[in-house]
Amino acid sequence: MITSEFVKIKYVKDNTLVEKELQNLGIDPLRWSVAKVSEDGLLISVSYIK
Repeated sequence: MITSEFVKIKYVKDNTLVEKELQNLGIDPLRWSVAKVSEDGLLISVSYIK
């Protein structure tokens, strides 16, 4: 089943590092986008197979 949700990760400037942070959370993303940038991190909208 494909799941879409928002996850918060630490602030990084590189797409590869965003995907690595998502994988550290156990998420292998089908697609992702930055939804919000704040001082303490990034809010990522992500879809993945659960």
